[in-house]
Amino acid sequence: MDLDLASDIAPPIQAVSVSQWRQVNLTFVDWQTAEKYAATRLAPALTSAEDSGVITAFWFIRKTQTWRLRLLPADRQAKVYAFLADLTNDDRIRGVTEPIYRPEAYAFGGDQAMTVAHNLFHADSRHILGHLAAGGAHRRELGVVLATRLMCAAGLEFAEQGDVWRHLAIRRHQANAPGPSPQLIAAVQRLLIAAVDAPGSPLAATPQWPQAHERAGADLGFLDRHGALTRDLRGVLTHHLLFLFNRLGISAADAWLLATAATHVTFHHSSTDAYDKHQLAPTTERSTYMIHSSDAEPEVPSAAVLREQLVSALKQRGHIRSAPVEQAFRRVPREQFLPGVDVETVYTRRQIVTKRDPSGAALSSASSPSLVADMLEQLDPHPGHRVLEIGAATGINAALLAELTTPAGKVVTIEFDQDLADGARASLARAGYDTVDVIHADGALGHPDTAPYDRIIVTAGAWDISTTWWDQLADHGRIVVPLRVHESGLTRCFAFDRTAAHQLASTTTPLVCGFVPMRGTAEHTDHHVRLHTDVALKLDAADHPDRQALSRALSYPQHERWTGIEVADPDPIGHLDLWLLVHTSTPFGRLGVGDTARTSGLVTPAYRWAGATIYHGGTIAYLAFQPTSEGHHEIGAIAHGPDADKLAAELTDLLDQWDEAGRPNQPTVTAQPAGMRPAKPGDIQRPDTAFTISF
Repeated sequence: MDLDLASDIAPPIQAVSVSQWRQVNLTFVDWQTAEKYAATRLAPALTSAEDSGVITAFWFIRKTQTWRLRLLPADRQAKVYAFLADLTNDDRIRGVTEPIYRPEAYAFGGDQAMTVAHNLFHADSRHILGHLAAGGAHRRELGVVLATRLMCAAGLEFAEQGDVWRHLAIRRHQANAPGPSPQLIAAVQRLLIAAVDAPGSPLAATPQWPQAHERAGADLGFLDRHGALTRDLRGVLTHHLLFLFNRLGISAADAWLLATAATHVTFHHSSTDAYDKHQLAPTTERSTYMIHSSDAEPEVPSAAVLREQLVSALKQRGHIRSAPVEQAFRRVPREQFLPGVDVETVYTRRQIVTKRDPSGAALSSASSPSLVADMLEQLDPHPGHRVLEIGAATGINAALLAELTTPAGKVVTIEFDQDLADGARASLARAGYDTVDVIHADGALGHPDTAPYDRIIVTAGAWDISTTWWDQLADHGRIVVPLRVHESGLTRCFAFDRTAAHQLASTTTPLVCGFVPMRGTAEHTDHHVRLHTDVALKLDAADHPDRQALSRALSYPQHERWTGIEVADPDPIGHLDLWLLVHTSTPFGRLGVGDTARTSGLVTPAYRWAGATIYHGGTIAYLAFQPTSEGHHEIGAIAHGPDADKLAAELTDLLDQWDEAGRPNQPTVTAQPAGMRPAKPGDIQRPDTAFTISF
């Protein structure tokens, strides 16, 4: 199942432009004084402030004698100011500054992964402060074990974990320092393969601590499997390990020793088959706490190596399913189409925004390779086919199409912006694809000069199938189009086959996706209602929402209702939101939720289905998860508003119907030119086309 959050653009509604986290830097005379203050003053103060509702979350990072404290305030700002004034009224503090906190969203894998990180940082910081207050022993051992739990939960195999340790060792390289001793390597080996925590371990006393790392690892693994990370999963986990060791107070020298020892255990031990499962028994080796940085960076593999790794990953995850698509991906040099972008980023399984408008909204991007492969498999172009592409962007997709249609094929690609058209034309020529025609025009008008086309592929979010596309598609041709089936932005990429002169039909499973909306004559504006600084409800204006009442929905306490329906990550249930849209008699919408709203627990929709919601009057009810066992969640509804109980019951009743119907996940969609027949209930009417969706 793909994720709507794994779209090729940021959500249409940017929930908040500036992070609501506050940063306070506390500087001391040395790191020892800073840590003693944290154990004796900071730990109880922060815990009390969170428990009393002054703040909703906190976490910290160290920089030698300075602690960088990040706080997520509750609504009572006056109490936050009083809390900070009391917290900093201590003679041990030599300086206080309040810089703007800028989350490292890219480094930690994107906006959704940043929320996962913030939740982990918060839980980990609270437990570490409690551990420091109790003496703070065995922090190096704790670092190895917690890091291993995080990586295991993310789905990394033993050798893959070793690769993360290797990257950590490179990042914390200590020039001319002696390597880890045999005793340290043996101790690290025991920690890496420990099956359970010994009764005397701090982790056994506070099982919520390792559970927080396991939950974060599972969430990151889920996001990675569905292409929703901005970086390779191992790179994200390496960054997490850097922050974890920092919070624990493990020095750069010790981090290098531990990571080097772990790398040795993974790749150089004489007999991994001889490993036994041990209980965690903390060693007594020295721990140090000062935090340093290293200028060493990981070696960057060549573009050819990265290209092969990308192809292997896309095949393994089922995005590449045919030999022609595989060969096309092997032949097209993506780096030639993304000048100025580092080669590792070029070959990530994530979209790369290449143009934004003055407000920062994406106008064009290189789509995620996962989605590109999926759409090419949908399109199924053959040698000799004539193909029209709507949306040239970087030109990468046109190059792939050229590979797939050679010899004797023809590819025409249309781009709305002159600068993008010029850039795509230059990149295609530079990479040797000089037979592709790049046209600067409005894609909704197609290109009649070389019609008809055996295949048409649209790489922008389309509100309609324009009349010109109907006219330019050959008999028995196929059009692949990311259709925005609802004004909330709910999008599915359908492969429509022309089954008659005036009928298109899609019977294969559509793709969950998101795209930059089309511009020009086919442009369509979406609508939303702001529910909170960090939350927006995207909806259909034709439903005549009570905007004023909805804007107050989150002022009501949340009401939860659970169904007993359990779902797992691999379950084919990605089109539940589309099923709800088709079957609900109550207006449908989607919540756009920012990081701080999620982290504070204000609004917590399931990661799947992109905040699918029903609403009535001033009440909303959205799909939510609660964990039941490893890899499984119970699905339910969370509602806010004056009729929360009633609307939550309505949503869970729909979920019961969906479950009893066998969890249908295969929509059938037919399309006819508008006006060909009288409209039926449930039809989606657009200016040029009428769509019917059924399950």
